Formats: sequence, C-alpha cells, structure tokens
Amino acid sequence: MKAILTFHSIDDRGSVLSFPPATFARMIAEILDGDVTICSLDQLLSPNIDNALAITFDDGMRSVYNNALPVLRDAKVPSHLYLTTGYVAGKNNWPTQPAGAPAFEMMNWQEIEACAEAGMQIENHTVSHPDLCRLTQEQIEEECETADLSIEKQFGRRPRHFAYPYGNYDARVAGIVGEKYQTCVTTVLLPLGRKLRAAELPRLDSYYLQNRRDYRHFFSPTASSYLRLRHWLRVFRSRL
Repeated sequence: MKAILTFHSIDDRGSVLSFPPATFARMIAEILDGDVTICSLDQLLSPNIDNALAITFDDGMRSVYNNALPVLRDAKVPSHLYLTTGYVAGKNNWPTQPAGAPAFEMMNWQEIEACAEAGMQIENHTVSHPDLCRLTQEQIEEECETADLSIEKQFGRRPRHFAYPYGNYDARVAGIVGEKYQTCVTTVLLPLGRKLRAAELPRLDSYYLQNRRDYRHFFSPTASSYLRLRHWLRVFRSRL
C-alpha cells in the first residue's frame, strides 16, 4: 500500500488540527523500524516503489518547526510543507476560517528556510486559504501564481505540488489548478490506488492515526479495507 499522510499542528492542545509531539516522534520511529519507506511525493508516485508513504504538513504552523522538524531532521526523513504564503509570521486567521477554529502561530521565513534546509520541500497552499470553488478562474490563478512567486523568491524554485484549501475542489477547480502542478492533494481519506488522478490525490488525515494500534498496523492486509470504511463513514456523516 502507498499513502500520503497529512498533519497540521504538532502540539498537545488536543484540537482537531493537533497531533501530539510524543506520538509523532514514536510514529516516525516505528514506521522506520518496519518495512515501510518514508519518501518524497515524487518517489511515492514511481511505479517502482511499494509499501511507502509521504509526509505532508498544511498551512505552516510554527509547531511544525518546533516539534516536527527536529524529529524529521534527526531521522533524515523527507517531507512536504504546503504553505499559505499570505500568513507567514502571522496567525491562521484567514477570512474563510470557520468560527471557533483553533488559532495557531505561523512560521516566519527564517523558520521555513530551516525546514527547507532539513529536507522539507515547500509547496503551494495558496496565499489566503480560500475556498477555491467560490472563486473565478482569474482569482484562482492569482492565488496560485502569487504564492508560487513568493516561494520562488525565497527558495529559488517553484512549487511542483499543491494542496486544495479545506480539501475543497470540483471538476472546474481541478482543471484549472491541475495544469499548473505535478500533483494536487485532497482531504479524501484513502490510500493511493492503482489508478491515480494527479489533480485529485487522496491523503490520510493524521487525526485518525493518533491511536498507536492504527498506525502500527498501517500496512497490514486489513489496513486498506479499514481506511476505506472510515472514508465512507466520513462521507455519510457529512451528508447528515
């Protein structure tokens, strides 16, 4: 099985966006002790690799720098940071943030640079974290291009990968954004299948992997069936 894991904040606050630092460190160590490869997205998409996963972080919370970076750097593990460029050195108070959402401090450029130097690839998560389905094509392209230019100015490379804010997209959005990047990732709770749509890659939210039992048996014969069940339960609840 191959999969993409997604994290937001690595902290002990217990919010829906939080993942405990001690659990994160233990998870990485136990994955590496097994027969699973942690690799980049580019490597993960190769047909020559199996039993592998890629690690991604959304938004750019400072807790990733404080609590995830030391673990990944010491383990020499690659990862990807989908950066919301308009809120660097600020807080995650973008206009579309739902009421009651937990507030987090965001990394500054110096901290993001330290992440990049340690092997974290900086990717595009737009400028202002909008619901792209509500934007015109021109607005979508501006969100992508402005964020690309900010990242290119800092690191000398344009992002190759993109994450839809809130995981929200439709066929129109995927058609616009998908032409700009090698991959676009969603919040669909599934492992990677054999037939991949590069503009609609699923990811496994770490919220569902905080139990040691879940990630220890991540690549067991029953893991894929379990994840698909969780996916459809999630879809069902969203329609209630």
